[in-house]
Amino acid sequence: MTSKNNLKYLFLLAVLIAAGFALADSLGFFNPKPYTAVNHGSHNHYVPDNRDPGVGINRFPMEKPGPGEMITPTGQIVKKAEWARQQKTVSERPENQPTAGDNIRTIDIIGTDQMKFVVDKEGERIDAGDAIKTFNDKSYPMLNHIQAKPGEQLRIRLRTLSQLKPEMMAHNWVLLDQRVDAQGFVNAANRENDYIPPGREKEIIANTGLAAGGETIEITFSVPEEPGQYEYVCSFMAHFAAGMRGQLIVQS
Repeated sequence: MTSKNNLKYLFLLAVLIAAGFALADSLGFFNPKPYTAVNHGSHNHYVPDNRDPGVGINRFPMEKPGPGEMITPTGQIVKKAEWARQQKTVSERPENQPTAGDNIRTIDIIGTDQMKFVVDKEGERIDAGDAIKTFNDKSYPMLNHIQAKPGEQLRIRLRTLSQLKPEMMAHNWVLLDQRVDAQGFVNAANRENDYIPPGREKEIIANTGLAAGGETIEITFSVPEEPGQYEYVCSFMAHFAAGMRGQLIVQS
């Protein structure tokens, strides 16, 4: 009788262990999903771990990829095999091969809770002003202007320093073409369009996505060939009015 009871308990234990493994597998513990469900109002968007930082959340699909499918960094659902072939083709193009002499100038910018662009320190061809103190008790000079040469390669790396929730405080960096009405642009930007007004993409030379507290986001672009002053802004709500803006001054 004791032997039968032992067999019964061992059988039940085996069933429980098998059920636990099945549950863990269904939750993705053994095969983690390479994307995250991000709530966006009344629905979710499925955002890949390798998301292109310049693409807004609303551009990503509201349905999960099927078997053998994946979500690309820019939000398309494609077959994994087809994506692998595309990436192999792109990487083998001559223009994508490493070349000597690549020279990209990187500018590190910080967005603060005071709704200001600041820098760690004033650098070459960086015009900074009065310092402001942030919640970490550090002072940073405010960024006023960036000087660049026509055709120069720039990398803007934006980090947000904030203790607030993302829906209350996030920053982007949007470089507008000359003669664009910056006030009209930010007036058309809102949460529903991720602060990039639809239909006005041609007014933008380069822009990052939104970065919440603790996040860093970057964009690399070529400076316009036409000399002049190009305004950059943070288009998150009320930040432009608070002075989160500056100029990229292009001159030889």
